[in-house]
Amino acid sequence: MQEESLGELEAGQAALLEVGVALGQNHAFGLIAGRCSAAQAEGLLRLREEKLYQRCTEKWEDFCPRYLKMSRSEADRTIKLWEEFGSAYFELSQLTRVSPETFRAIAPAIRDGALRYQGETIELNSENSRRVAAAVAELRSALPKRSAESRSLEREIRGLCHEVDVTVRIEKLNDCCTVLIDQFEKISVDQGLGPARGLFLRALTRVRAELERVAAKSGFLE
Repeated sequence: MQEESLGELEAGQAALLEVGVALGQNHAFGLIAGRCSAAQAEGLLRLREEKLYQRCTEKWEDFCPRYLKMSRSEADRTIKLWEEFGSAYFELSQLTRVSPETFRAIAPAIRDGALRYQGETIELNSENSRRVAAAVAELRSALPKRSAESRSLEREIRGLCHEVDVTVRIEKLNDCCTVLIDQFEKISVDQGLGPARGLFLRALTRVRAELERVAAKSGFLE
């Protein structure tokens, strides 16, 4: 029960005080499904990275359902969003539902707590929620539709998670790489990218950096 978990934290144990403060920011997750605040997301990151959860229980996967009332995967997904996008994603998602994919595409239009759209600067606050939602909907509708190759790549990547044989997984991953590289090459020669050129460069840089990180972590880079 949630009350029992909170009760354990409020029992006067000084060692749990810091965790209790962070938990207080995160208990609303279950009530506002997917619309957590930037402070809550940052609190989750701090709980995990500083291992504050160990003052309550040894393992993160046990801590999340017992104290945060969410699965480990849900908590990790929220942390990943914070690490990739920072506060801007959560500020926008407080006002209108937006997928990570859509946010990546419209991120150049979001700066300093405001959405730039058709010459207007719309502050990301509750008073402007309808204007923000309408602008995001129009920006989303203007995004290019995913090609059949992109959808095929997504299916292949999802299939990797269900494959047990590592050789088959590597072969599928190689096929995915072929499609991914082909997509990058096609977009790179597109002369009509306009403002999307910056987004393309960030995507290219991110893929390169992440692959180098994995290679270094696995010992394949000197």
